[in-house]
Amino acid sequence: MKKYITLSLFMLIAMVPMAQYLSGPQKIVIDTPRNRLLVSNGNNGNLVVIDSVGVQTLFVENADFIDGLEIVGDTIYGIGFHRKVHAYNLETREHLWSITIPGNTSKHLSSITSDSAGHLFISSPPLNEIYKLRISDQAYWVFAVNQGLRTPNGILLEKEKNRIVTIGDSPSPSLIQAISLSDSTVSTLASLDFSSTDGITRDKYGYHYLGGYSLSGVYQMNADFSDEPELIFPGIHIIYPTYDPSDHSLLVTYYGLNTWARIPLTTTGVHAQKSPDEFILYPVYPNPANAQFTIRYDLNKRSHVRLEVCNYEGNLIVTLVNKDKDVGNYSEIWCGQDSTGKYVSSGTYYLRMSVNGIIQTQKVIMIR
Repeated sequence: MKKYITLSLFMLIAMVPMAQYLSGPQKIVIDTPRNRLLVSNGNNGNLVVIDSVGVQTLFVENADFIDGLEIVGDTIYGIGFHRKVHAYNLETREHLWSITIPGNTSKHLSSITSDSAGHLFISSPPLNEIYKLRISDQAYWVFAVNQGLRTPNGILLEKEKNRIVTIGDSPSPSLIQAISLSDSTVSTLASLDFSSTDGITRDKYGYHYLGGYSLSGVYQMNADFSDEPELIFPGIHIIYPTYDPSDHSLLVTYYGLNTWARIPLTTTGVHAQKSPDEFILYPVYPNPANAQFTIRYDLNKRSHVRLEVCNYEGNLIVTLVNKDKDVGNYSEIWCGQDSTGKYVSSGTYYLRMSVNGIIQTQKVIMIR
């Protein structure tokens, strides 16, 4: 049932190895006004901030944020141990409130999303339930249960379709199900040959992305879930994917590796039809870096290669390669210098590779 593709074109990972504060990272959310990411941690409940150049700091130690997160306005909401839901102010870090949704504490809560009317929706896979919580007074009730609802884990609100989409955390088959926001009716959208899926998100073109600790990586499905899941990025222990519309990428956590990654997507949501017979550009590493980046690529036929580094505004910093090359495996080093030999400052840069006129781009982060 699964399709596999070669990770080569446009689907490039910006792997972040410096995971000094991540411990069983779960969900990433985007704090757009403050230009940062926040991450929950399943092992210790710490809430970690990742700034615009990839530096991690503790935002709230022992916040009891172990699973799903959601930002509404200046407040971040998250799931804690023993069926708790917490709220913290994003400016002051103040713990605003916490509630416990009654039930056996082994029947954990998992994911969380929100609507535009001031409600949170929270999943409980072991109880096959979705709860609705009114933010203004923390009143809550069971929003959906039974009707074939099966272990809802990852949860996604699709406002224009007036529904919530969930993905099941269960042995195969894993169900993708829709819950009507009007009357809580449940319908099954797809049955997948997956086990223990965790997260689901959607990009601006309507494509859906699935992740899970036990999956082989991140999978893509179309807008109506009518196609088979397609593996677009292989990896282990990837939990919740988060879509970043600012640069059309996915943010993912590696629970078992205590790190995270950014996966750039194509500009159309459809994988490029470029054949891997042409060339492969591998993820730059390390990334972020404080000294040098290694750039590996393979050429499967003689080609003209141009490899450049540009700044955030797109201005050329230095040209690393501009010549014809034979078939082979190549590795280049950028030591963080411009064309005059001057070392660049900390910040975001773009590696641009052109092979016979076909261009690929990767974002790299320099930390001095």
